[in-house]
Amino acid sequence: MRTFAVILYSLIVGCLLLASYATESLIDDYYQEEISQEFRHYGQLLTLLIGRELSGDQTHNQHRLAYWRDYLDEEVEDIELIPLPDGSTNKQASYVDFIDITEQTDHLVVIAPLQQPKLKHMALKYNFVSSFSDEYISAYYLSLIAIYFFLAVVITLISWAMYRYLRQISTVTRSLADGDFTSRMPSYRIPALAKLSADINQMATALDDKTQENIILTGAIHHELRIPITRLRLALDIALNGGSQPETQELLQGMDEDLEELSALMEEILTISRLRLTAVEIDRQEINIIEMTRQIVTQLNSSLPKANITVHAATDFCLLANPTLLERALFNVISNGVKYCQNRVTITFSQEKEQVILSVDDDGPGIEEDERTLILKPFYRTDKSRNRDTGGFGLGLAIANMVLKDTRGWISITDSPRGGARVNLHWPI
Repeated sequence: MRTFAVILYSLIVGCLLLASYATESLIDDYYQEEISQEFRHYGQLLTLLIGRELSGDQTHNQHRLAYWRDYLDEEVEDIELIPLPDGSTNKQASYVDFIDITEQTDHLVVIAPLQQPKLKHMALKYNFVSSFSDEYISAYYLSLIAIYFFLAVVITLISWAMYRYLRQISTVTRSLADGDFTSRMPSYRIPALAKLSADINQMATALDDKTQENIILTGAIHHELRIPITRLRLALDIALNGGSQPETQELLQGMDEDLEELSALMEEILTISRLRLTAVEIDRQEINIIEMTRQIVTQLNSSLPKANITVHAATDFCLLANPTLLERALFNVISNGVKYCQNRVTITFSQEKEQVILSVDDDGPGIEEDERTLILKPFYRTDKSRNRDTGGFGLGLAIANMVLKDTRGWISITDSPRGGARVNLHWPI
């Protein structure tokens, strides 16, 4: 991590130095062009003023040039009257004959042709020297040092923040790899870092849920398999040790029921395994949820004497899902309500904001608030006895929850107005 931070720091500083060098080169070219144009115009203006005082008398001209040289001593180092150089392309405009730009001194030689007829072959040669004081140069370099120091501090802080953030990611991922799923990334105000932290925390939560599900699944499978196998062994021992024909027939019937229970358990476990393997491609098609629900209700009302189910739906809603799995999920939720109701189960479709909700209400004992999340886990049952009278393996709502996640939906459990439980199936529109 430290090596990465040093490399990042070096790259940023190198890019800044390269950009600074390129910028200074461009600025030097621009400055040279600007100062050349400035002094060329200035020399032309001075030529208009000085040229009026010059004549054909060489002594007079020397006195006037000396006067202007003294008058402009801070701007012009020397002024000479020279013959107009041969080969000058434009005898009317001034031009820069020499330029030398250093960090402390600007030195330019400007040739400005005279416009007077008697001096039309003559020109004034200006030797401009502009220099900066040592204090100014010192202040300039001190300001550059301050700027680079400030940039170094900023880059150091950014590199340190990145290094600390990467260390936090490394610490959290190592904790997750060691089985500690309580480690979480802190929140950040920077959107990109906040999104990455949220994704890592979501991954940690998902791993924790999967691990807990695996623990529950492993223990529950052993428990669920042991009970019917024990009953089978006991019935087989009794049948082998002899007994009357009616007793043997009753034992065989019980063994058949146990085998049916084992077969149903294996089917449920296979369904759970298929849903947990996200890499398995599941066929999907558009399904009318309300029509499928009505078909399931008709089937339950005709097959279960206890079932008294009514459906209230004011609109249709279609969903892209696997028809077999979705029918299994709806059947599990509705039959679970029938199993625990006293007299009646009501199914209602409603639309709230940007989601459609299927609500299954029963008038049974309800579900405790602290169990409403656990009941969606595999093999968890509110009835801890796990006997044949109540039936089931605690997989119905777990399968329904996994199927809904596959269709971008989710399940919530609340209190029903009828006094029992309300199981809500949500889908985004």
